[in-house]
This record gives sequence, C-alpha cells and structure tokens, in this order.
Amino acid sequence: MAGNGLDQHLQSPHAFDCIYCHGGQDGVLGKDEAHSGMVADPSWGENNVCARCHDGIAHNFATSSLHATMKGYHTLFEARTGRTIYATEMAGEKFEAQCNKCHATCGECHISRPKSVGGGFMNGHFIKRTPDMGNQCTACHGSRVGDEFQGRNEGYRADVHYVPNAMQCTACHDADEMHGDGTAYPYRYAVQNGVKCEDCHNIQIESNVYHDTHGSNFACQVCHSQDYKNCTTCHAGDGIQQPSWMQFKIGRNPLYNDRPKEYVVLRHIPVAEETFASWGVSTPNYSSLPTFKYATPHNILRWTDRTQVPDGESCFYACHSTANSPEGWFLRQVDLDNLTSQNERAANQHLILPDGPPPWE
Repeated sequence: MAGNGLDQHLQSPHAFDCIYCHGGQDGVLGKDEAHSGMVADPSWGENNVCARCHDGIAHNFATSSLHATMKGYHTLFEARTGRTIYATEMAGEKFEAQCNKCHATCGECHISRPKSVGGGFMNGHFIKRTPDMGNQCTACHGSRVGDEFQGRNEGYRADVHYVPNAMQCTACHDADEMHGDGTAYPYRYAVQNGVKCEDCHNIQIESNVYHDTHGSNFACQVCHSQDYKNCTTCHAGDGIQQPSWMQFKIGRNPLYNDRPKEYVVLRHIPVAEETFASWGVSTPNYSSLPTFKYATPHNILRWTDRTQVPDGESCFYACHSTANSPEGWFLRQVDLDNLTSQNERAANQHLILPDGPPPWE
C-alpha cells in the first residue's frame, strides 16, 4: 500500500486501522502471528465490514445485485436442466470454479481489480466512489460489451455515448442499479431500476416519421445498433469450441413482459445441449428457452445501416426489402434451418419472422 493511494487513504473517511477491517492480531510483531485470522477481502460475506457504515447498500448488494448473487445463471440453468446448480457436489464445484468466480464484492468495484481478472489495487488502498471503467467494468465485461462500446471490433465505430474520461459506463448504469434494490430479480432484464433509453431520450419530443411509425413496437437498438458479437458452445466444459462472429438479427421479443416491445435485436448465446455435460448434468428442458436472446448492444449510433439510406430512398430500401437469407437482418426460418440441433430449432421457433417484407400480420 504505497504511493498516492496510501496518502489519499489516510486522509479519507475510511482511514481506519488495518485491523478494523482485515482482522489479525494487534500488538504482535511476528508476521505469521500478526496475520493470524486476517481476512484478505473483508467486503464480502456475513461479516462484510462495509455494512458497518453502509448497511442498507451492503444488504441490498449481497441479496439482490446480480453482480453478487449471480441469480441469472441460476435461473437459466434451472430452467434448462430442471435442477439447481448445487443439486450435486460435482455441478456445484464446477459452477464455483468456472462461473461463480465472476461475482463481485464491494472491494472489487471500489478498491481493486476483480479477482477473476487478476486482482490488484487500483490506487493503493484508496477507496473510489466510482468504479473505473477499464480496470473494473470492462475488465469483466470486455470481450463483448467493452469492445462494442469502445469501437474495438474491426470495421465498427464506438458507441455514440462513449466519451473517454467523461461519459463512461456509470453515466447510464448508476449506483442504485448496481447495488440492487432489495428484490432478487431472476435475470438482468427483469431489474426494475435498470437503465432504459427513455431515461434520457423522449421519442415524442424528438419525434420524426420513423419514431412515429415504429417507436411503440421497436426496441431502440433495432434501428440504432451496429452489428454485434454472437457466440456458440463456449462457456462450460472444454471451453471455446468455435470463434464468435459479428451479426445483426431482428426478431420477436422473448421477454415482452419485462421489456414490452414487439420487435427487438437478438444475440445468439453459447448454451448448447451438451454445455453442462462435463458437470454431469443434462439439459432435458433445453428447448424451453431460446438461444437467440434479447440483446442490448452497446454500440449505438444515430446513423446506421438501417437509418441511413441513399438519397431518394426510404426505410423500405434499408429494412423492408431485406433478403430471406442468413445474411439478412431479420431472423427467419432459414436461420433456424442452419442450426444443427432440432431442439435448438424448436427453442427459437417463436422468435422468427415470416419470409418476405413487412408489414406482417
């Protein structure tokens, strides 16, 4: 604990004695004896020291923030397998080793880099009010969200909201959302205080013919996202099996009750029927959930391939005339026909759009 971080820490409201947070033995000179009972990360678990001053925040975070509970993993695992993650010792151990290590503690957002990406202090022991986008947010959410947001995918631009050293993740994802509100939501799109485009943009005030026509039944990303990363069969078991690919697909909304728009952007996710086989777990209910998932790409632009068309052309040119092919923008039967699994085709059947141009009945 050296450098400016130490000086800032000692002058901050958190300048407690080391033992106050980390435990150990006071008044003992021997290293091993002094460190006996010491807790490396005291910001997690039943004895979370942050709760001594920030009780409400710490309680909500531990019980309802998806960063802490990993509830989304449990919800979707249980739906596909018909069992809890900890129903067997092997599955529980595999989950802890491969998935649950990504959960965050208070300290991993406000003091250090997360352990899942190597750990290490950000600025000595100084406790930052606002997480650092590069060393904390995108250290975990980097290969997809971070690359999209910062324009790191070759041939694609950064999100219009990305302003280095100014408008970053916390401009939209505020503390109330990250800390949780006390309700254990089943997955992130059910979170009631999650960010929405409408928090800043009123499409009635900013109205144009396209907003008037599509604003009530299209998610904003349908028109304003760029292509985004899609994956297949790469999380559990033997790891990455196939490379990701850039794609853009519009389909019916699988989460209409949580995000009530009829047409949304869909991202293919890496859950195959054999994903948990190495855990000793089968997926008898695999087709109960789609593998083309409701998506909110972090690569927003005002002018995209769907909003910018040649002079004299209309949106029919950009969208309505899109071909019935895997290269087209709409999720069609041809996309499902290219899937190798019959159960996966069945899982996504309700999301596809009819062949031919809209409007559809």
